[in-house]
Amino acid sequence: KPRKRVDIASQIARAVRQDMEVFHGRQVAGAVAKIWPNLGHADRSIRYAARVALEHQPVAQWQDKALAEKDPQTALSALLALTRQGDPSVQSKLLTSFSRLKLTELSEAQKLGAMRVLGLAFIRMGKPETAIATRIAATLSPLYPAPTDAMNRELVAMLVYLGSPDVVAKTVP
Repeated sequence: KPRKRVDIASQIARAVRQDMEVFHGRQVAGAVAKIWPNLGHADRSIRYAARVALEHQPVAQWQDKALAEKDPQTALSALLALTRQGDPSVQSKLLTSFSRLKLTELSEAQKLGAMRVLGLAFIRMGKPETAIATRIAATLSPLYPAPTDAMNRELVAMLVYLGSPDVVAKTVP
């Protein structure tokens, strides 16, 4: 039987993912520095493994880094980890950091990831103050309606939750 040829790129990606999985379920000194570059990796499985690894490290070691991150994909992964592990008192800072993302420049998958960050932030940390909710709704409203059903589902739910004044008029047609 001929041996199956294994793609080198797949082997490398598997090794990187497994390197991240070493940090799952345990705190390791210096882990954040090893994990961070993979939060923005092109491979979704590696990003997931890196985010889970980050969530197992003390939040105090990476919270400020997550809030200051400039790369959109890395920021989305780090902010998602922060919504899952951070204290509700950090919500305002998290939403401020989120607002620096240029949503119109994100890919469809990244926009859906951004909606997940917002949704979890509100579920786990509570509804934002009215002024913040209004600002976020104003940022999301121009994206709705979106070209895809998946994005429309997320946007309409978020805009209704935030009390967007024009969501009904945009949805009825």
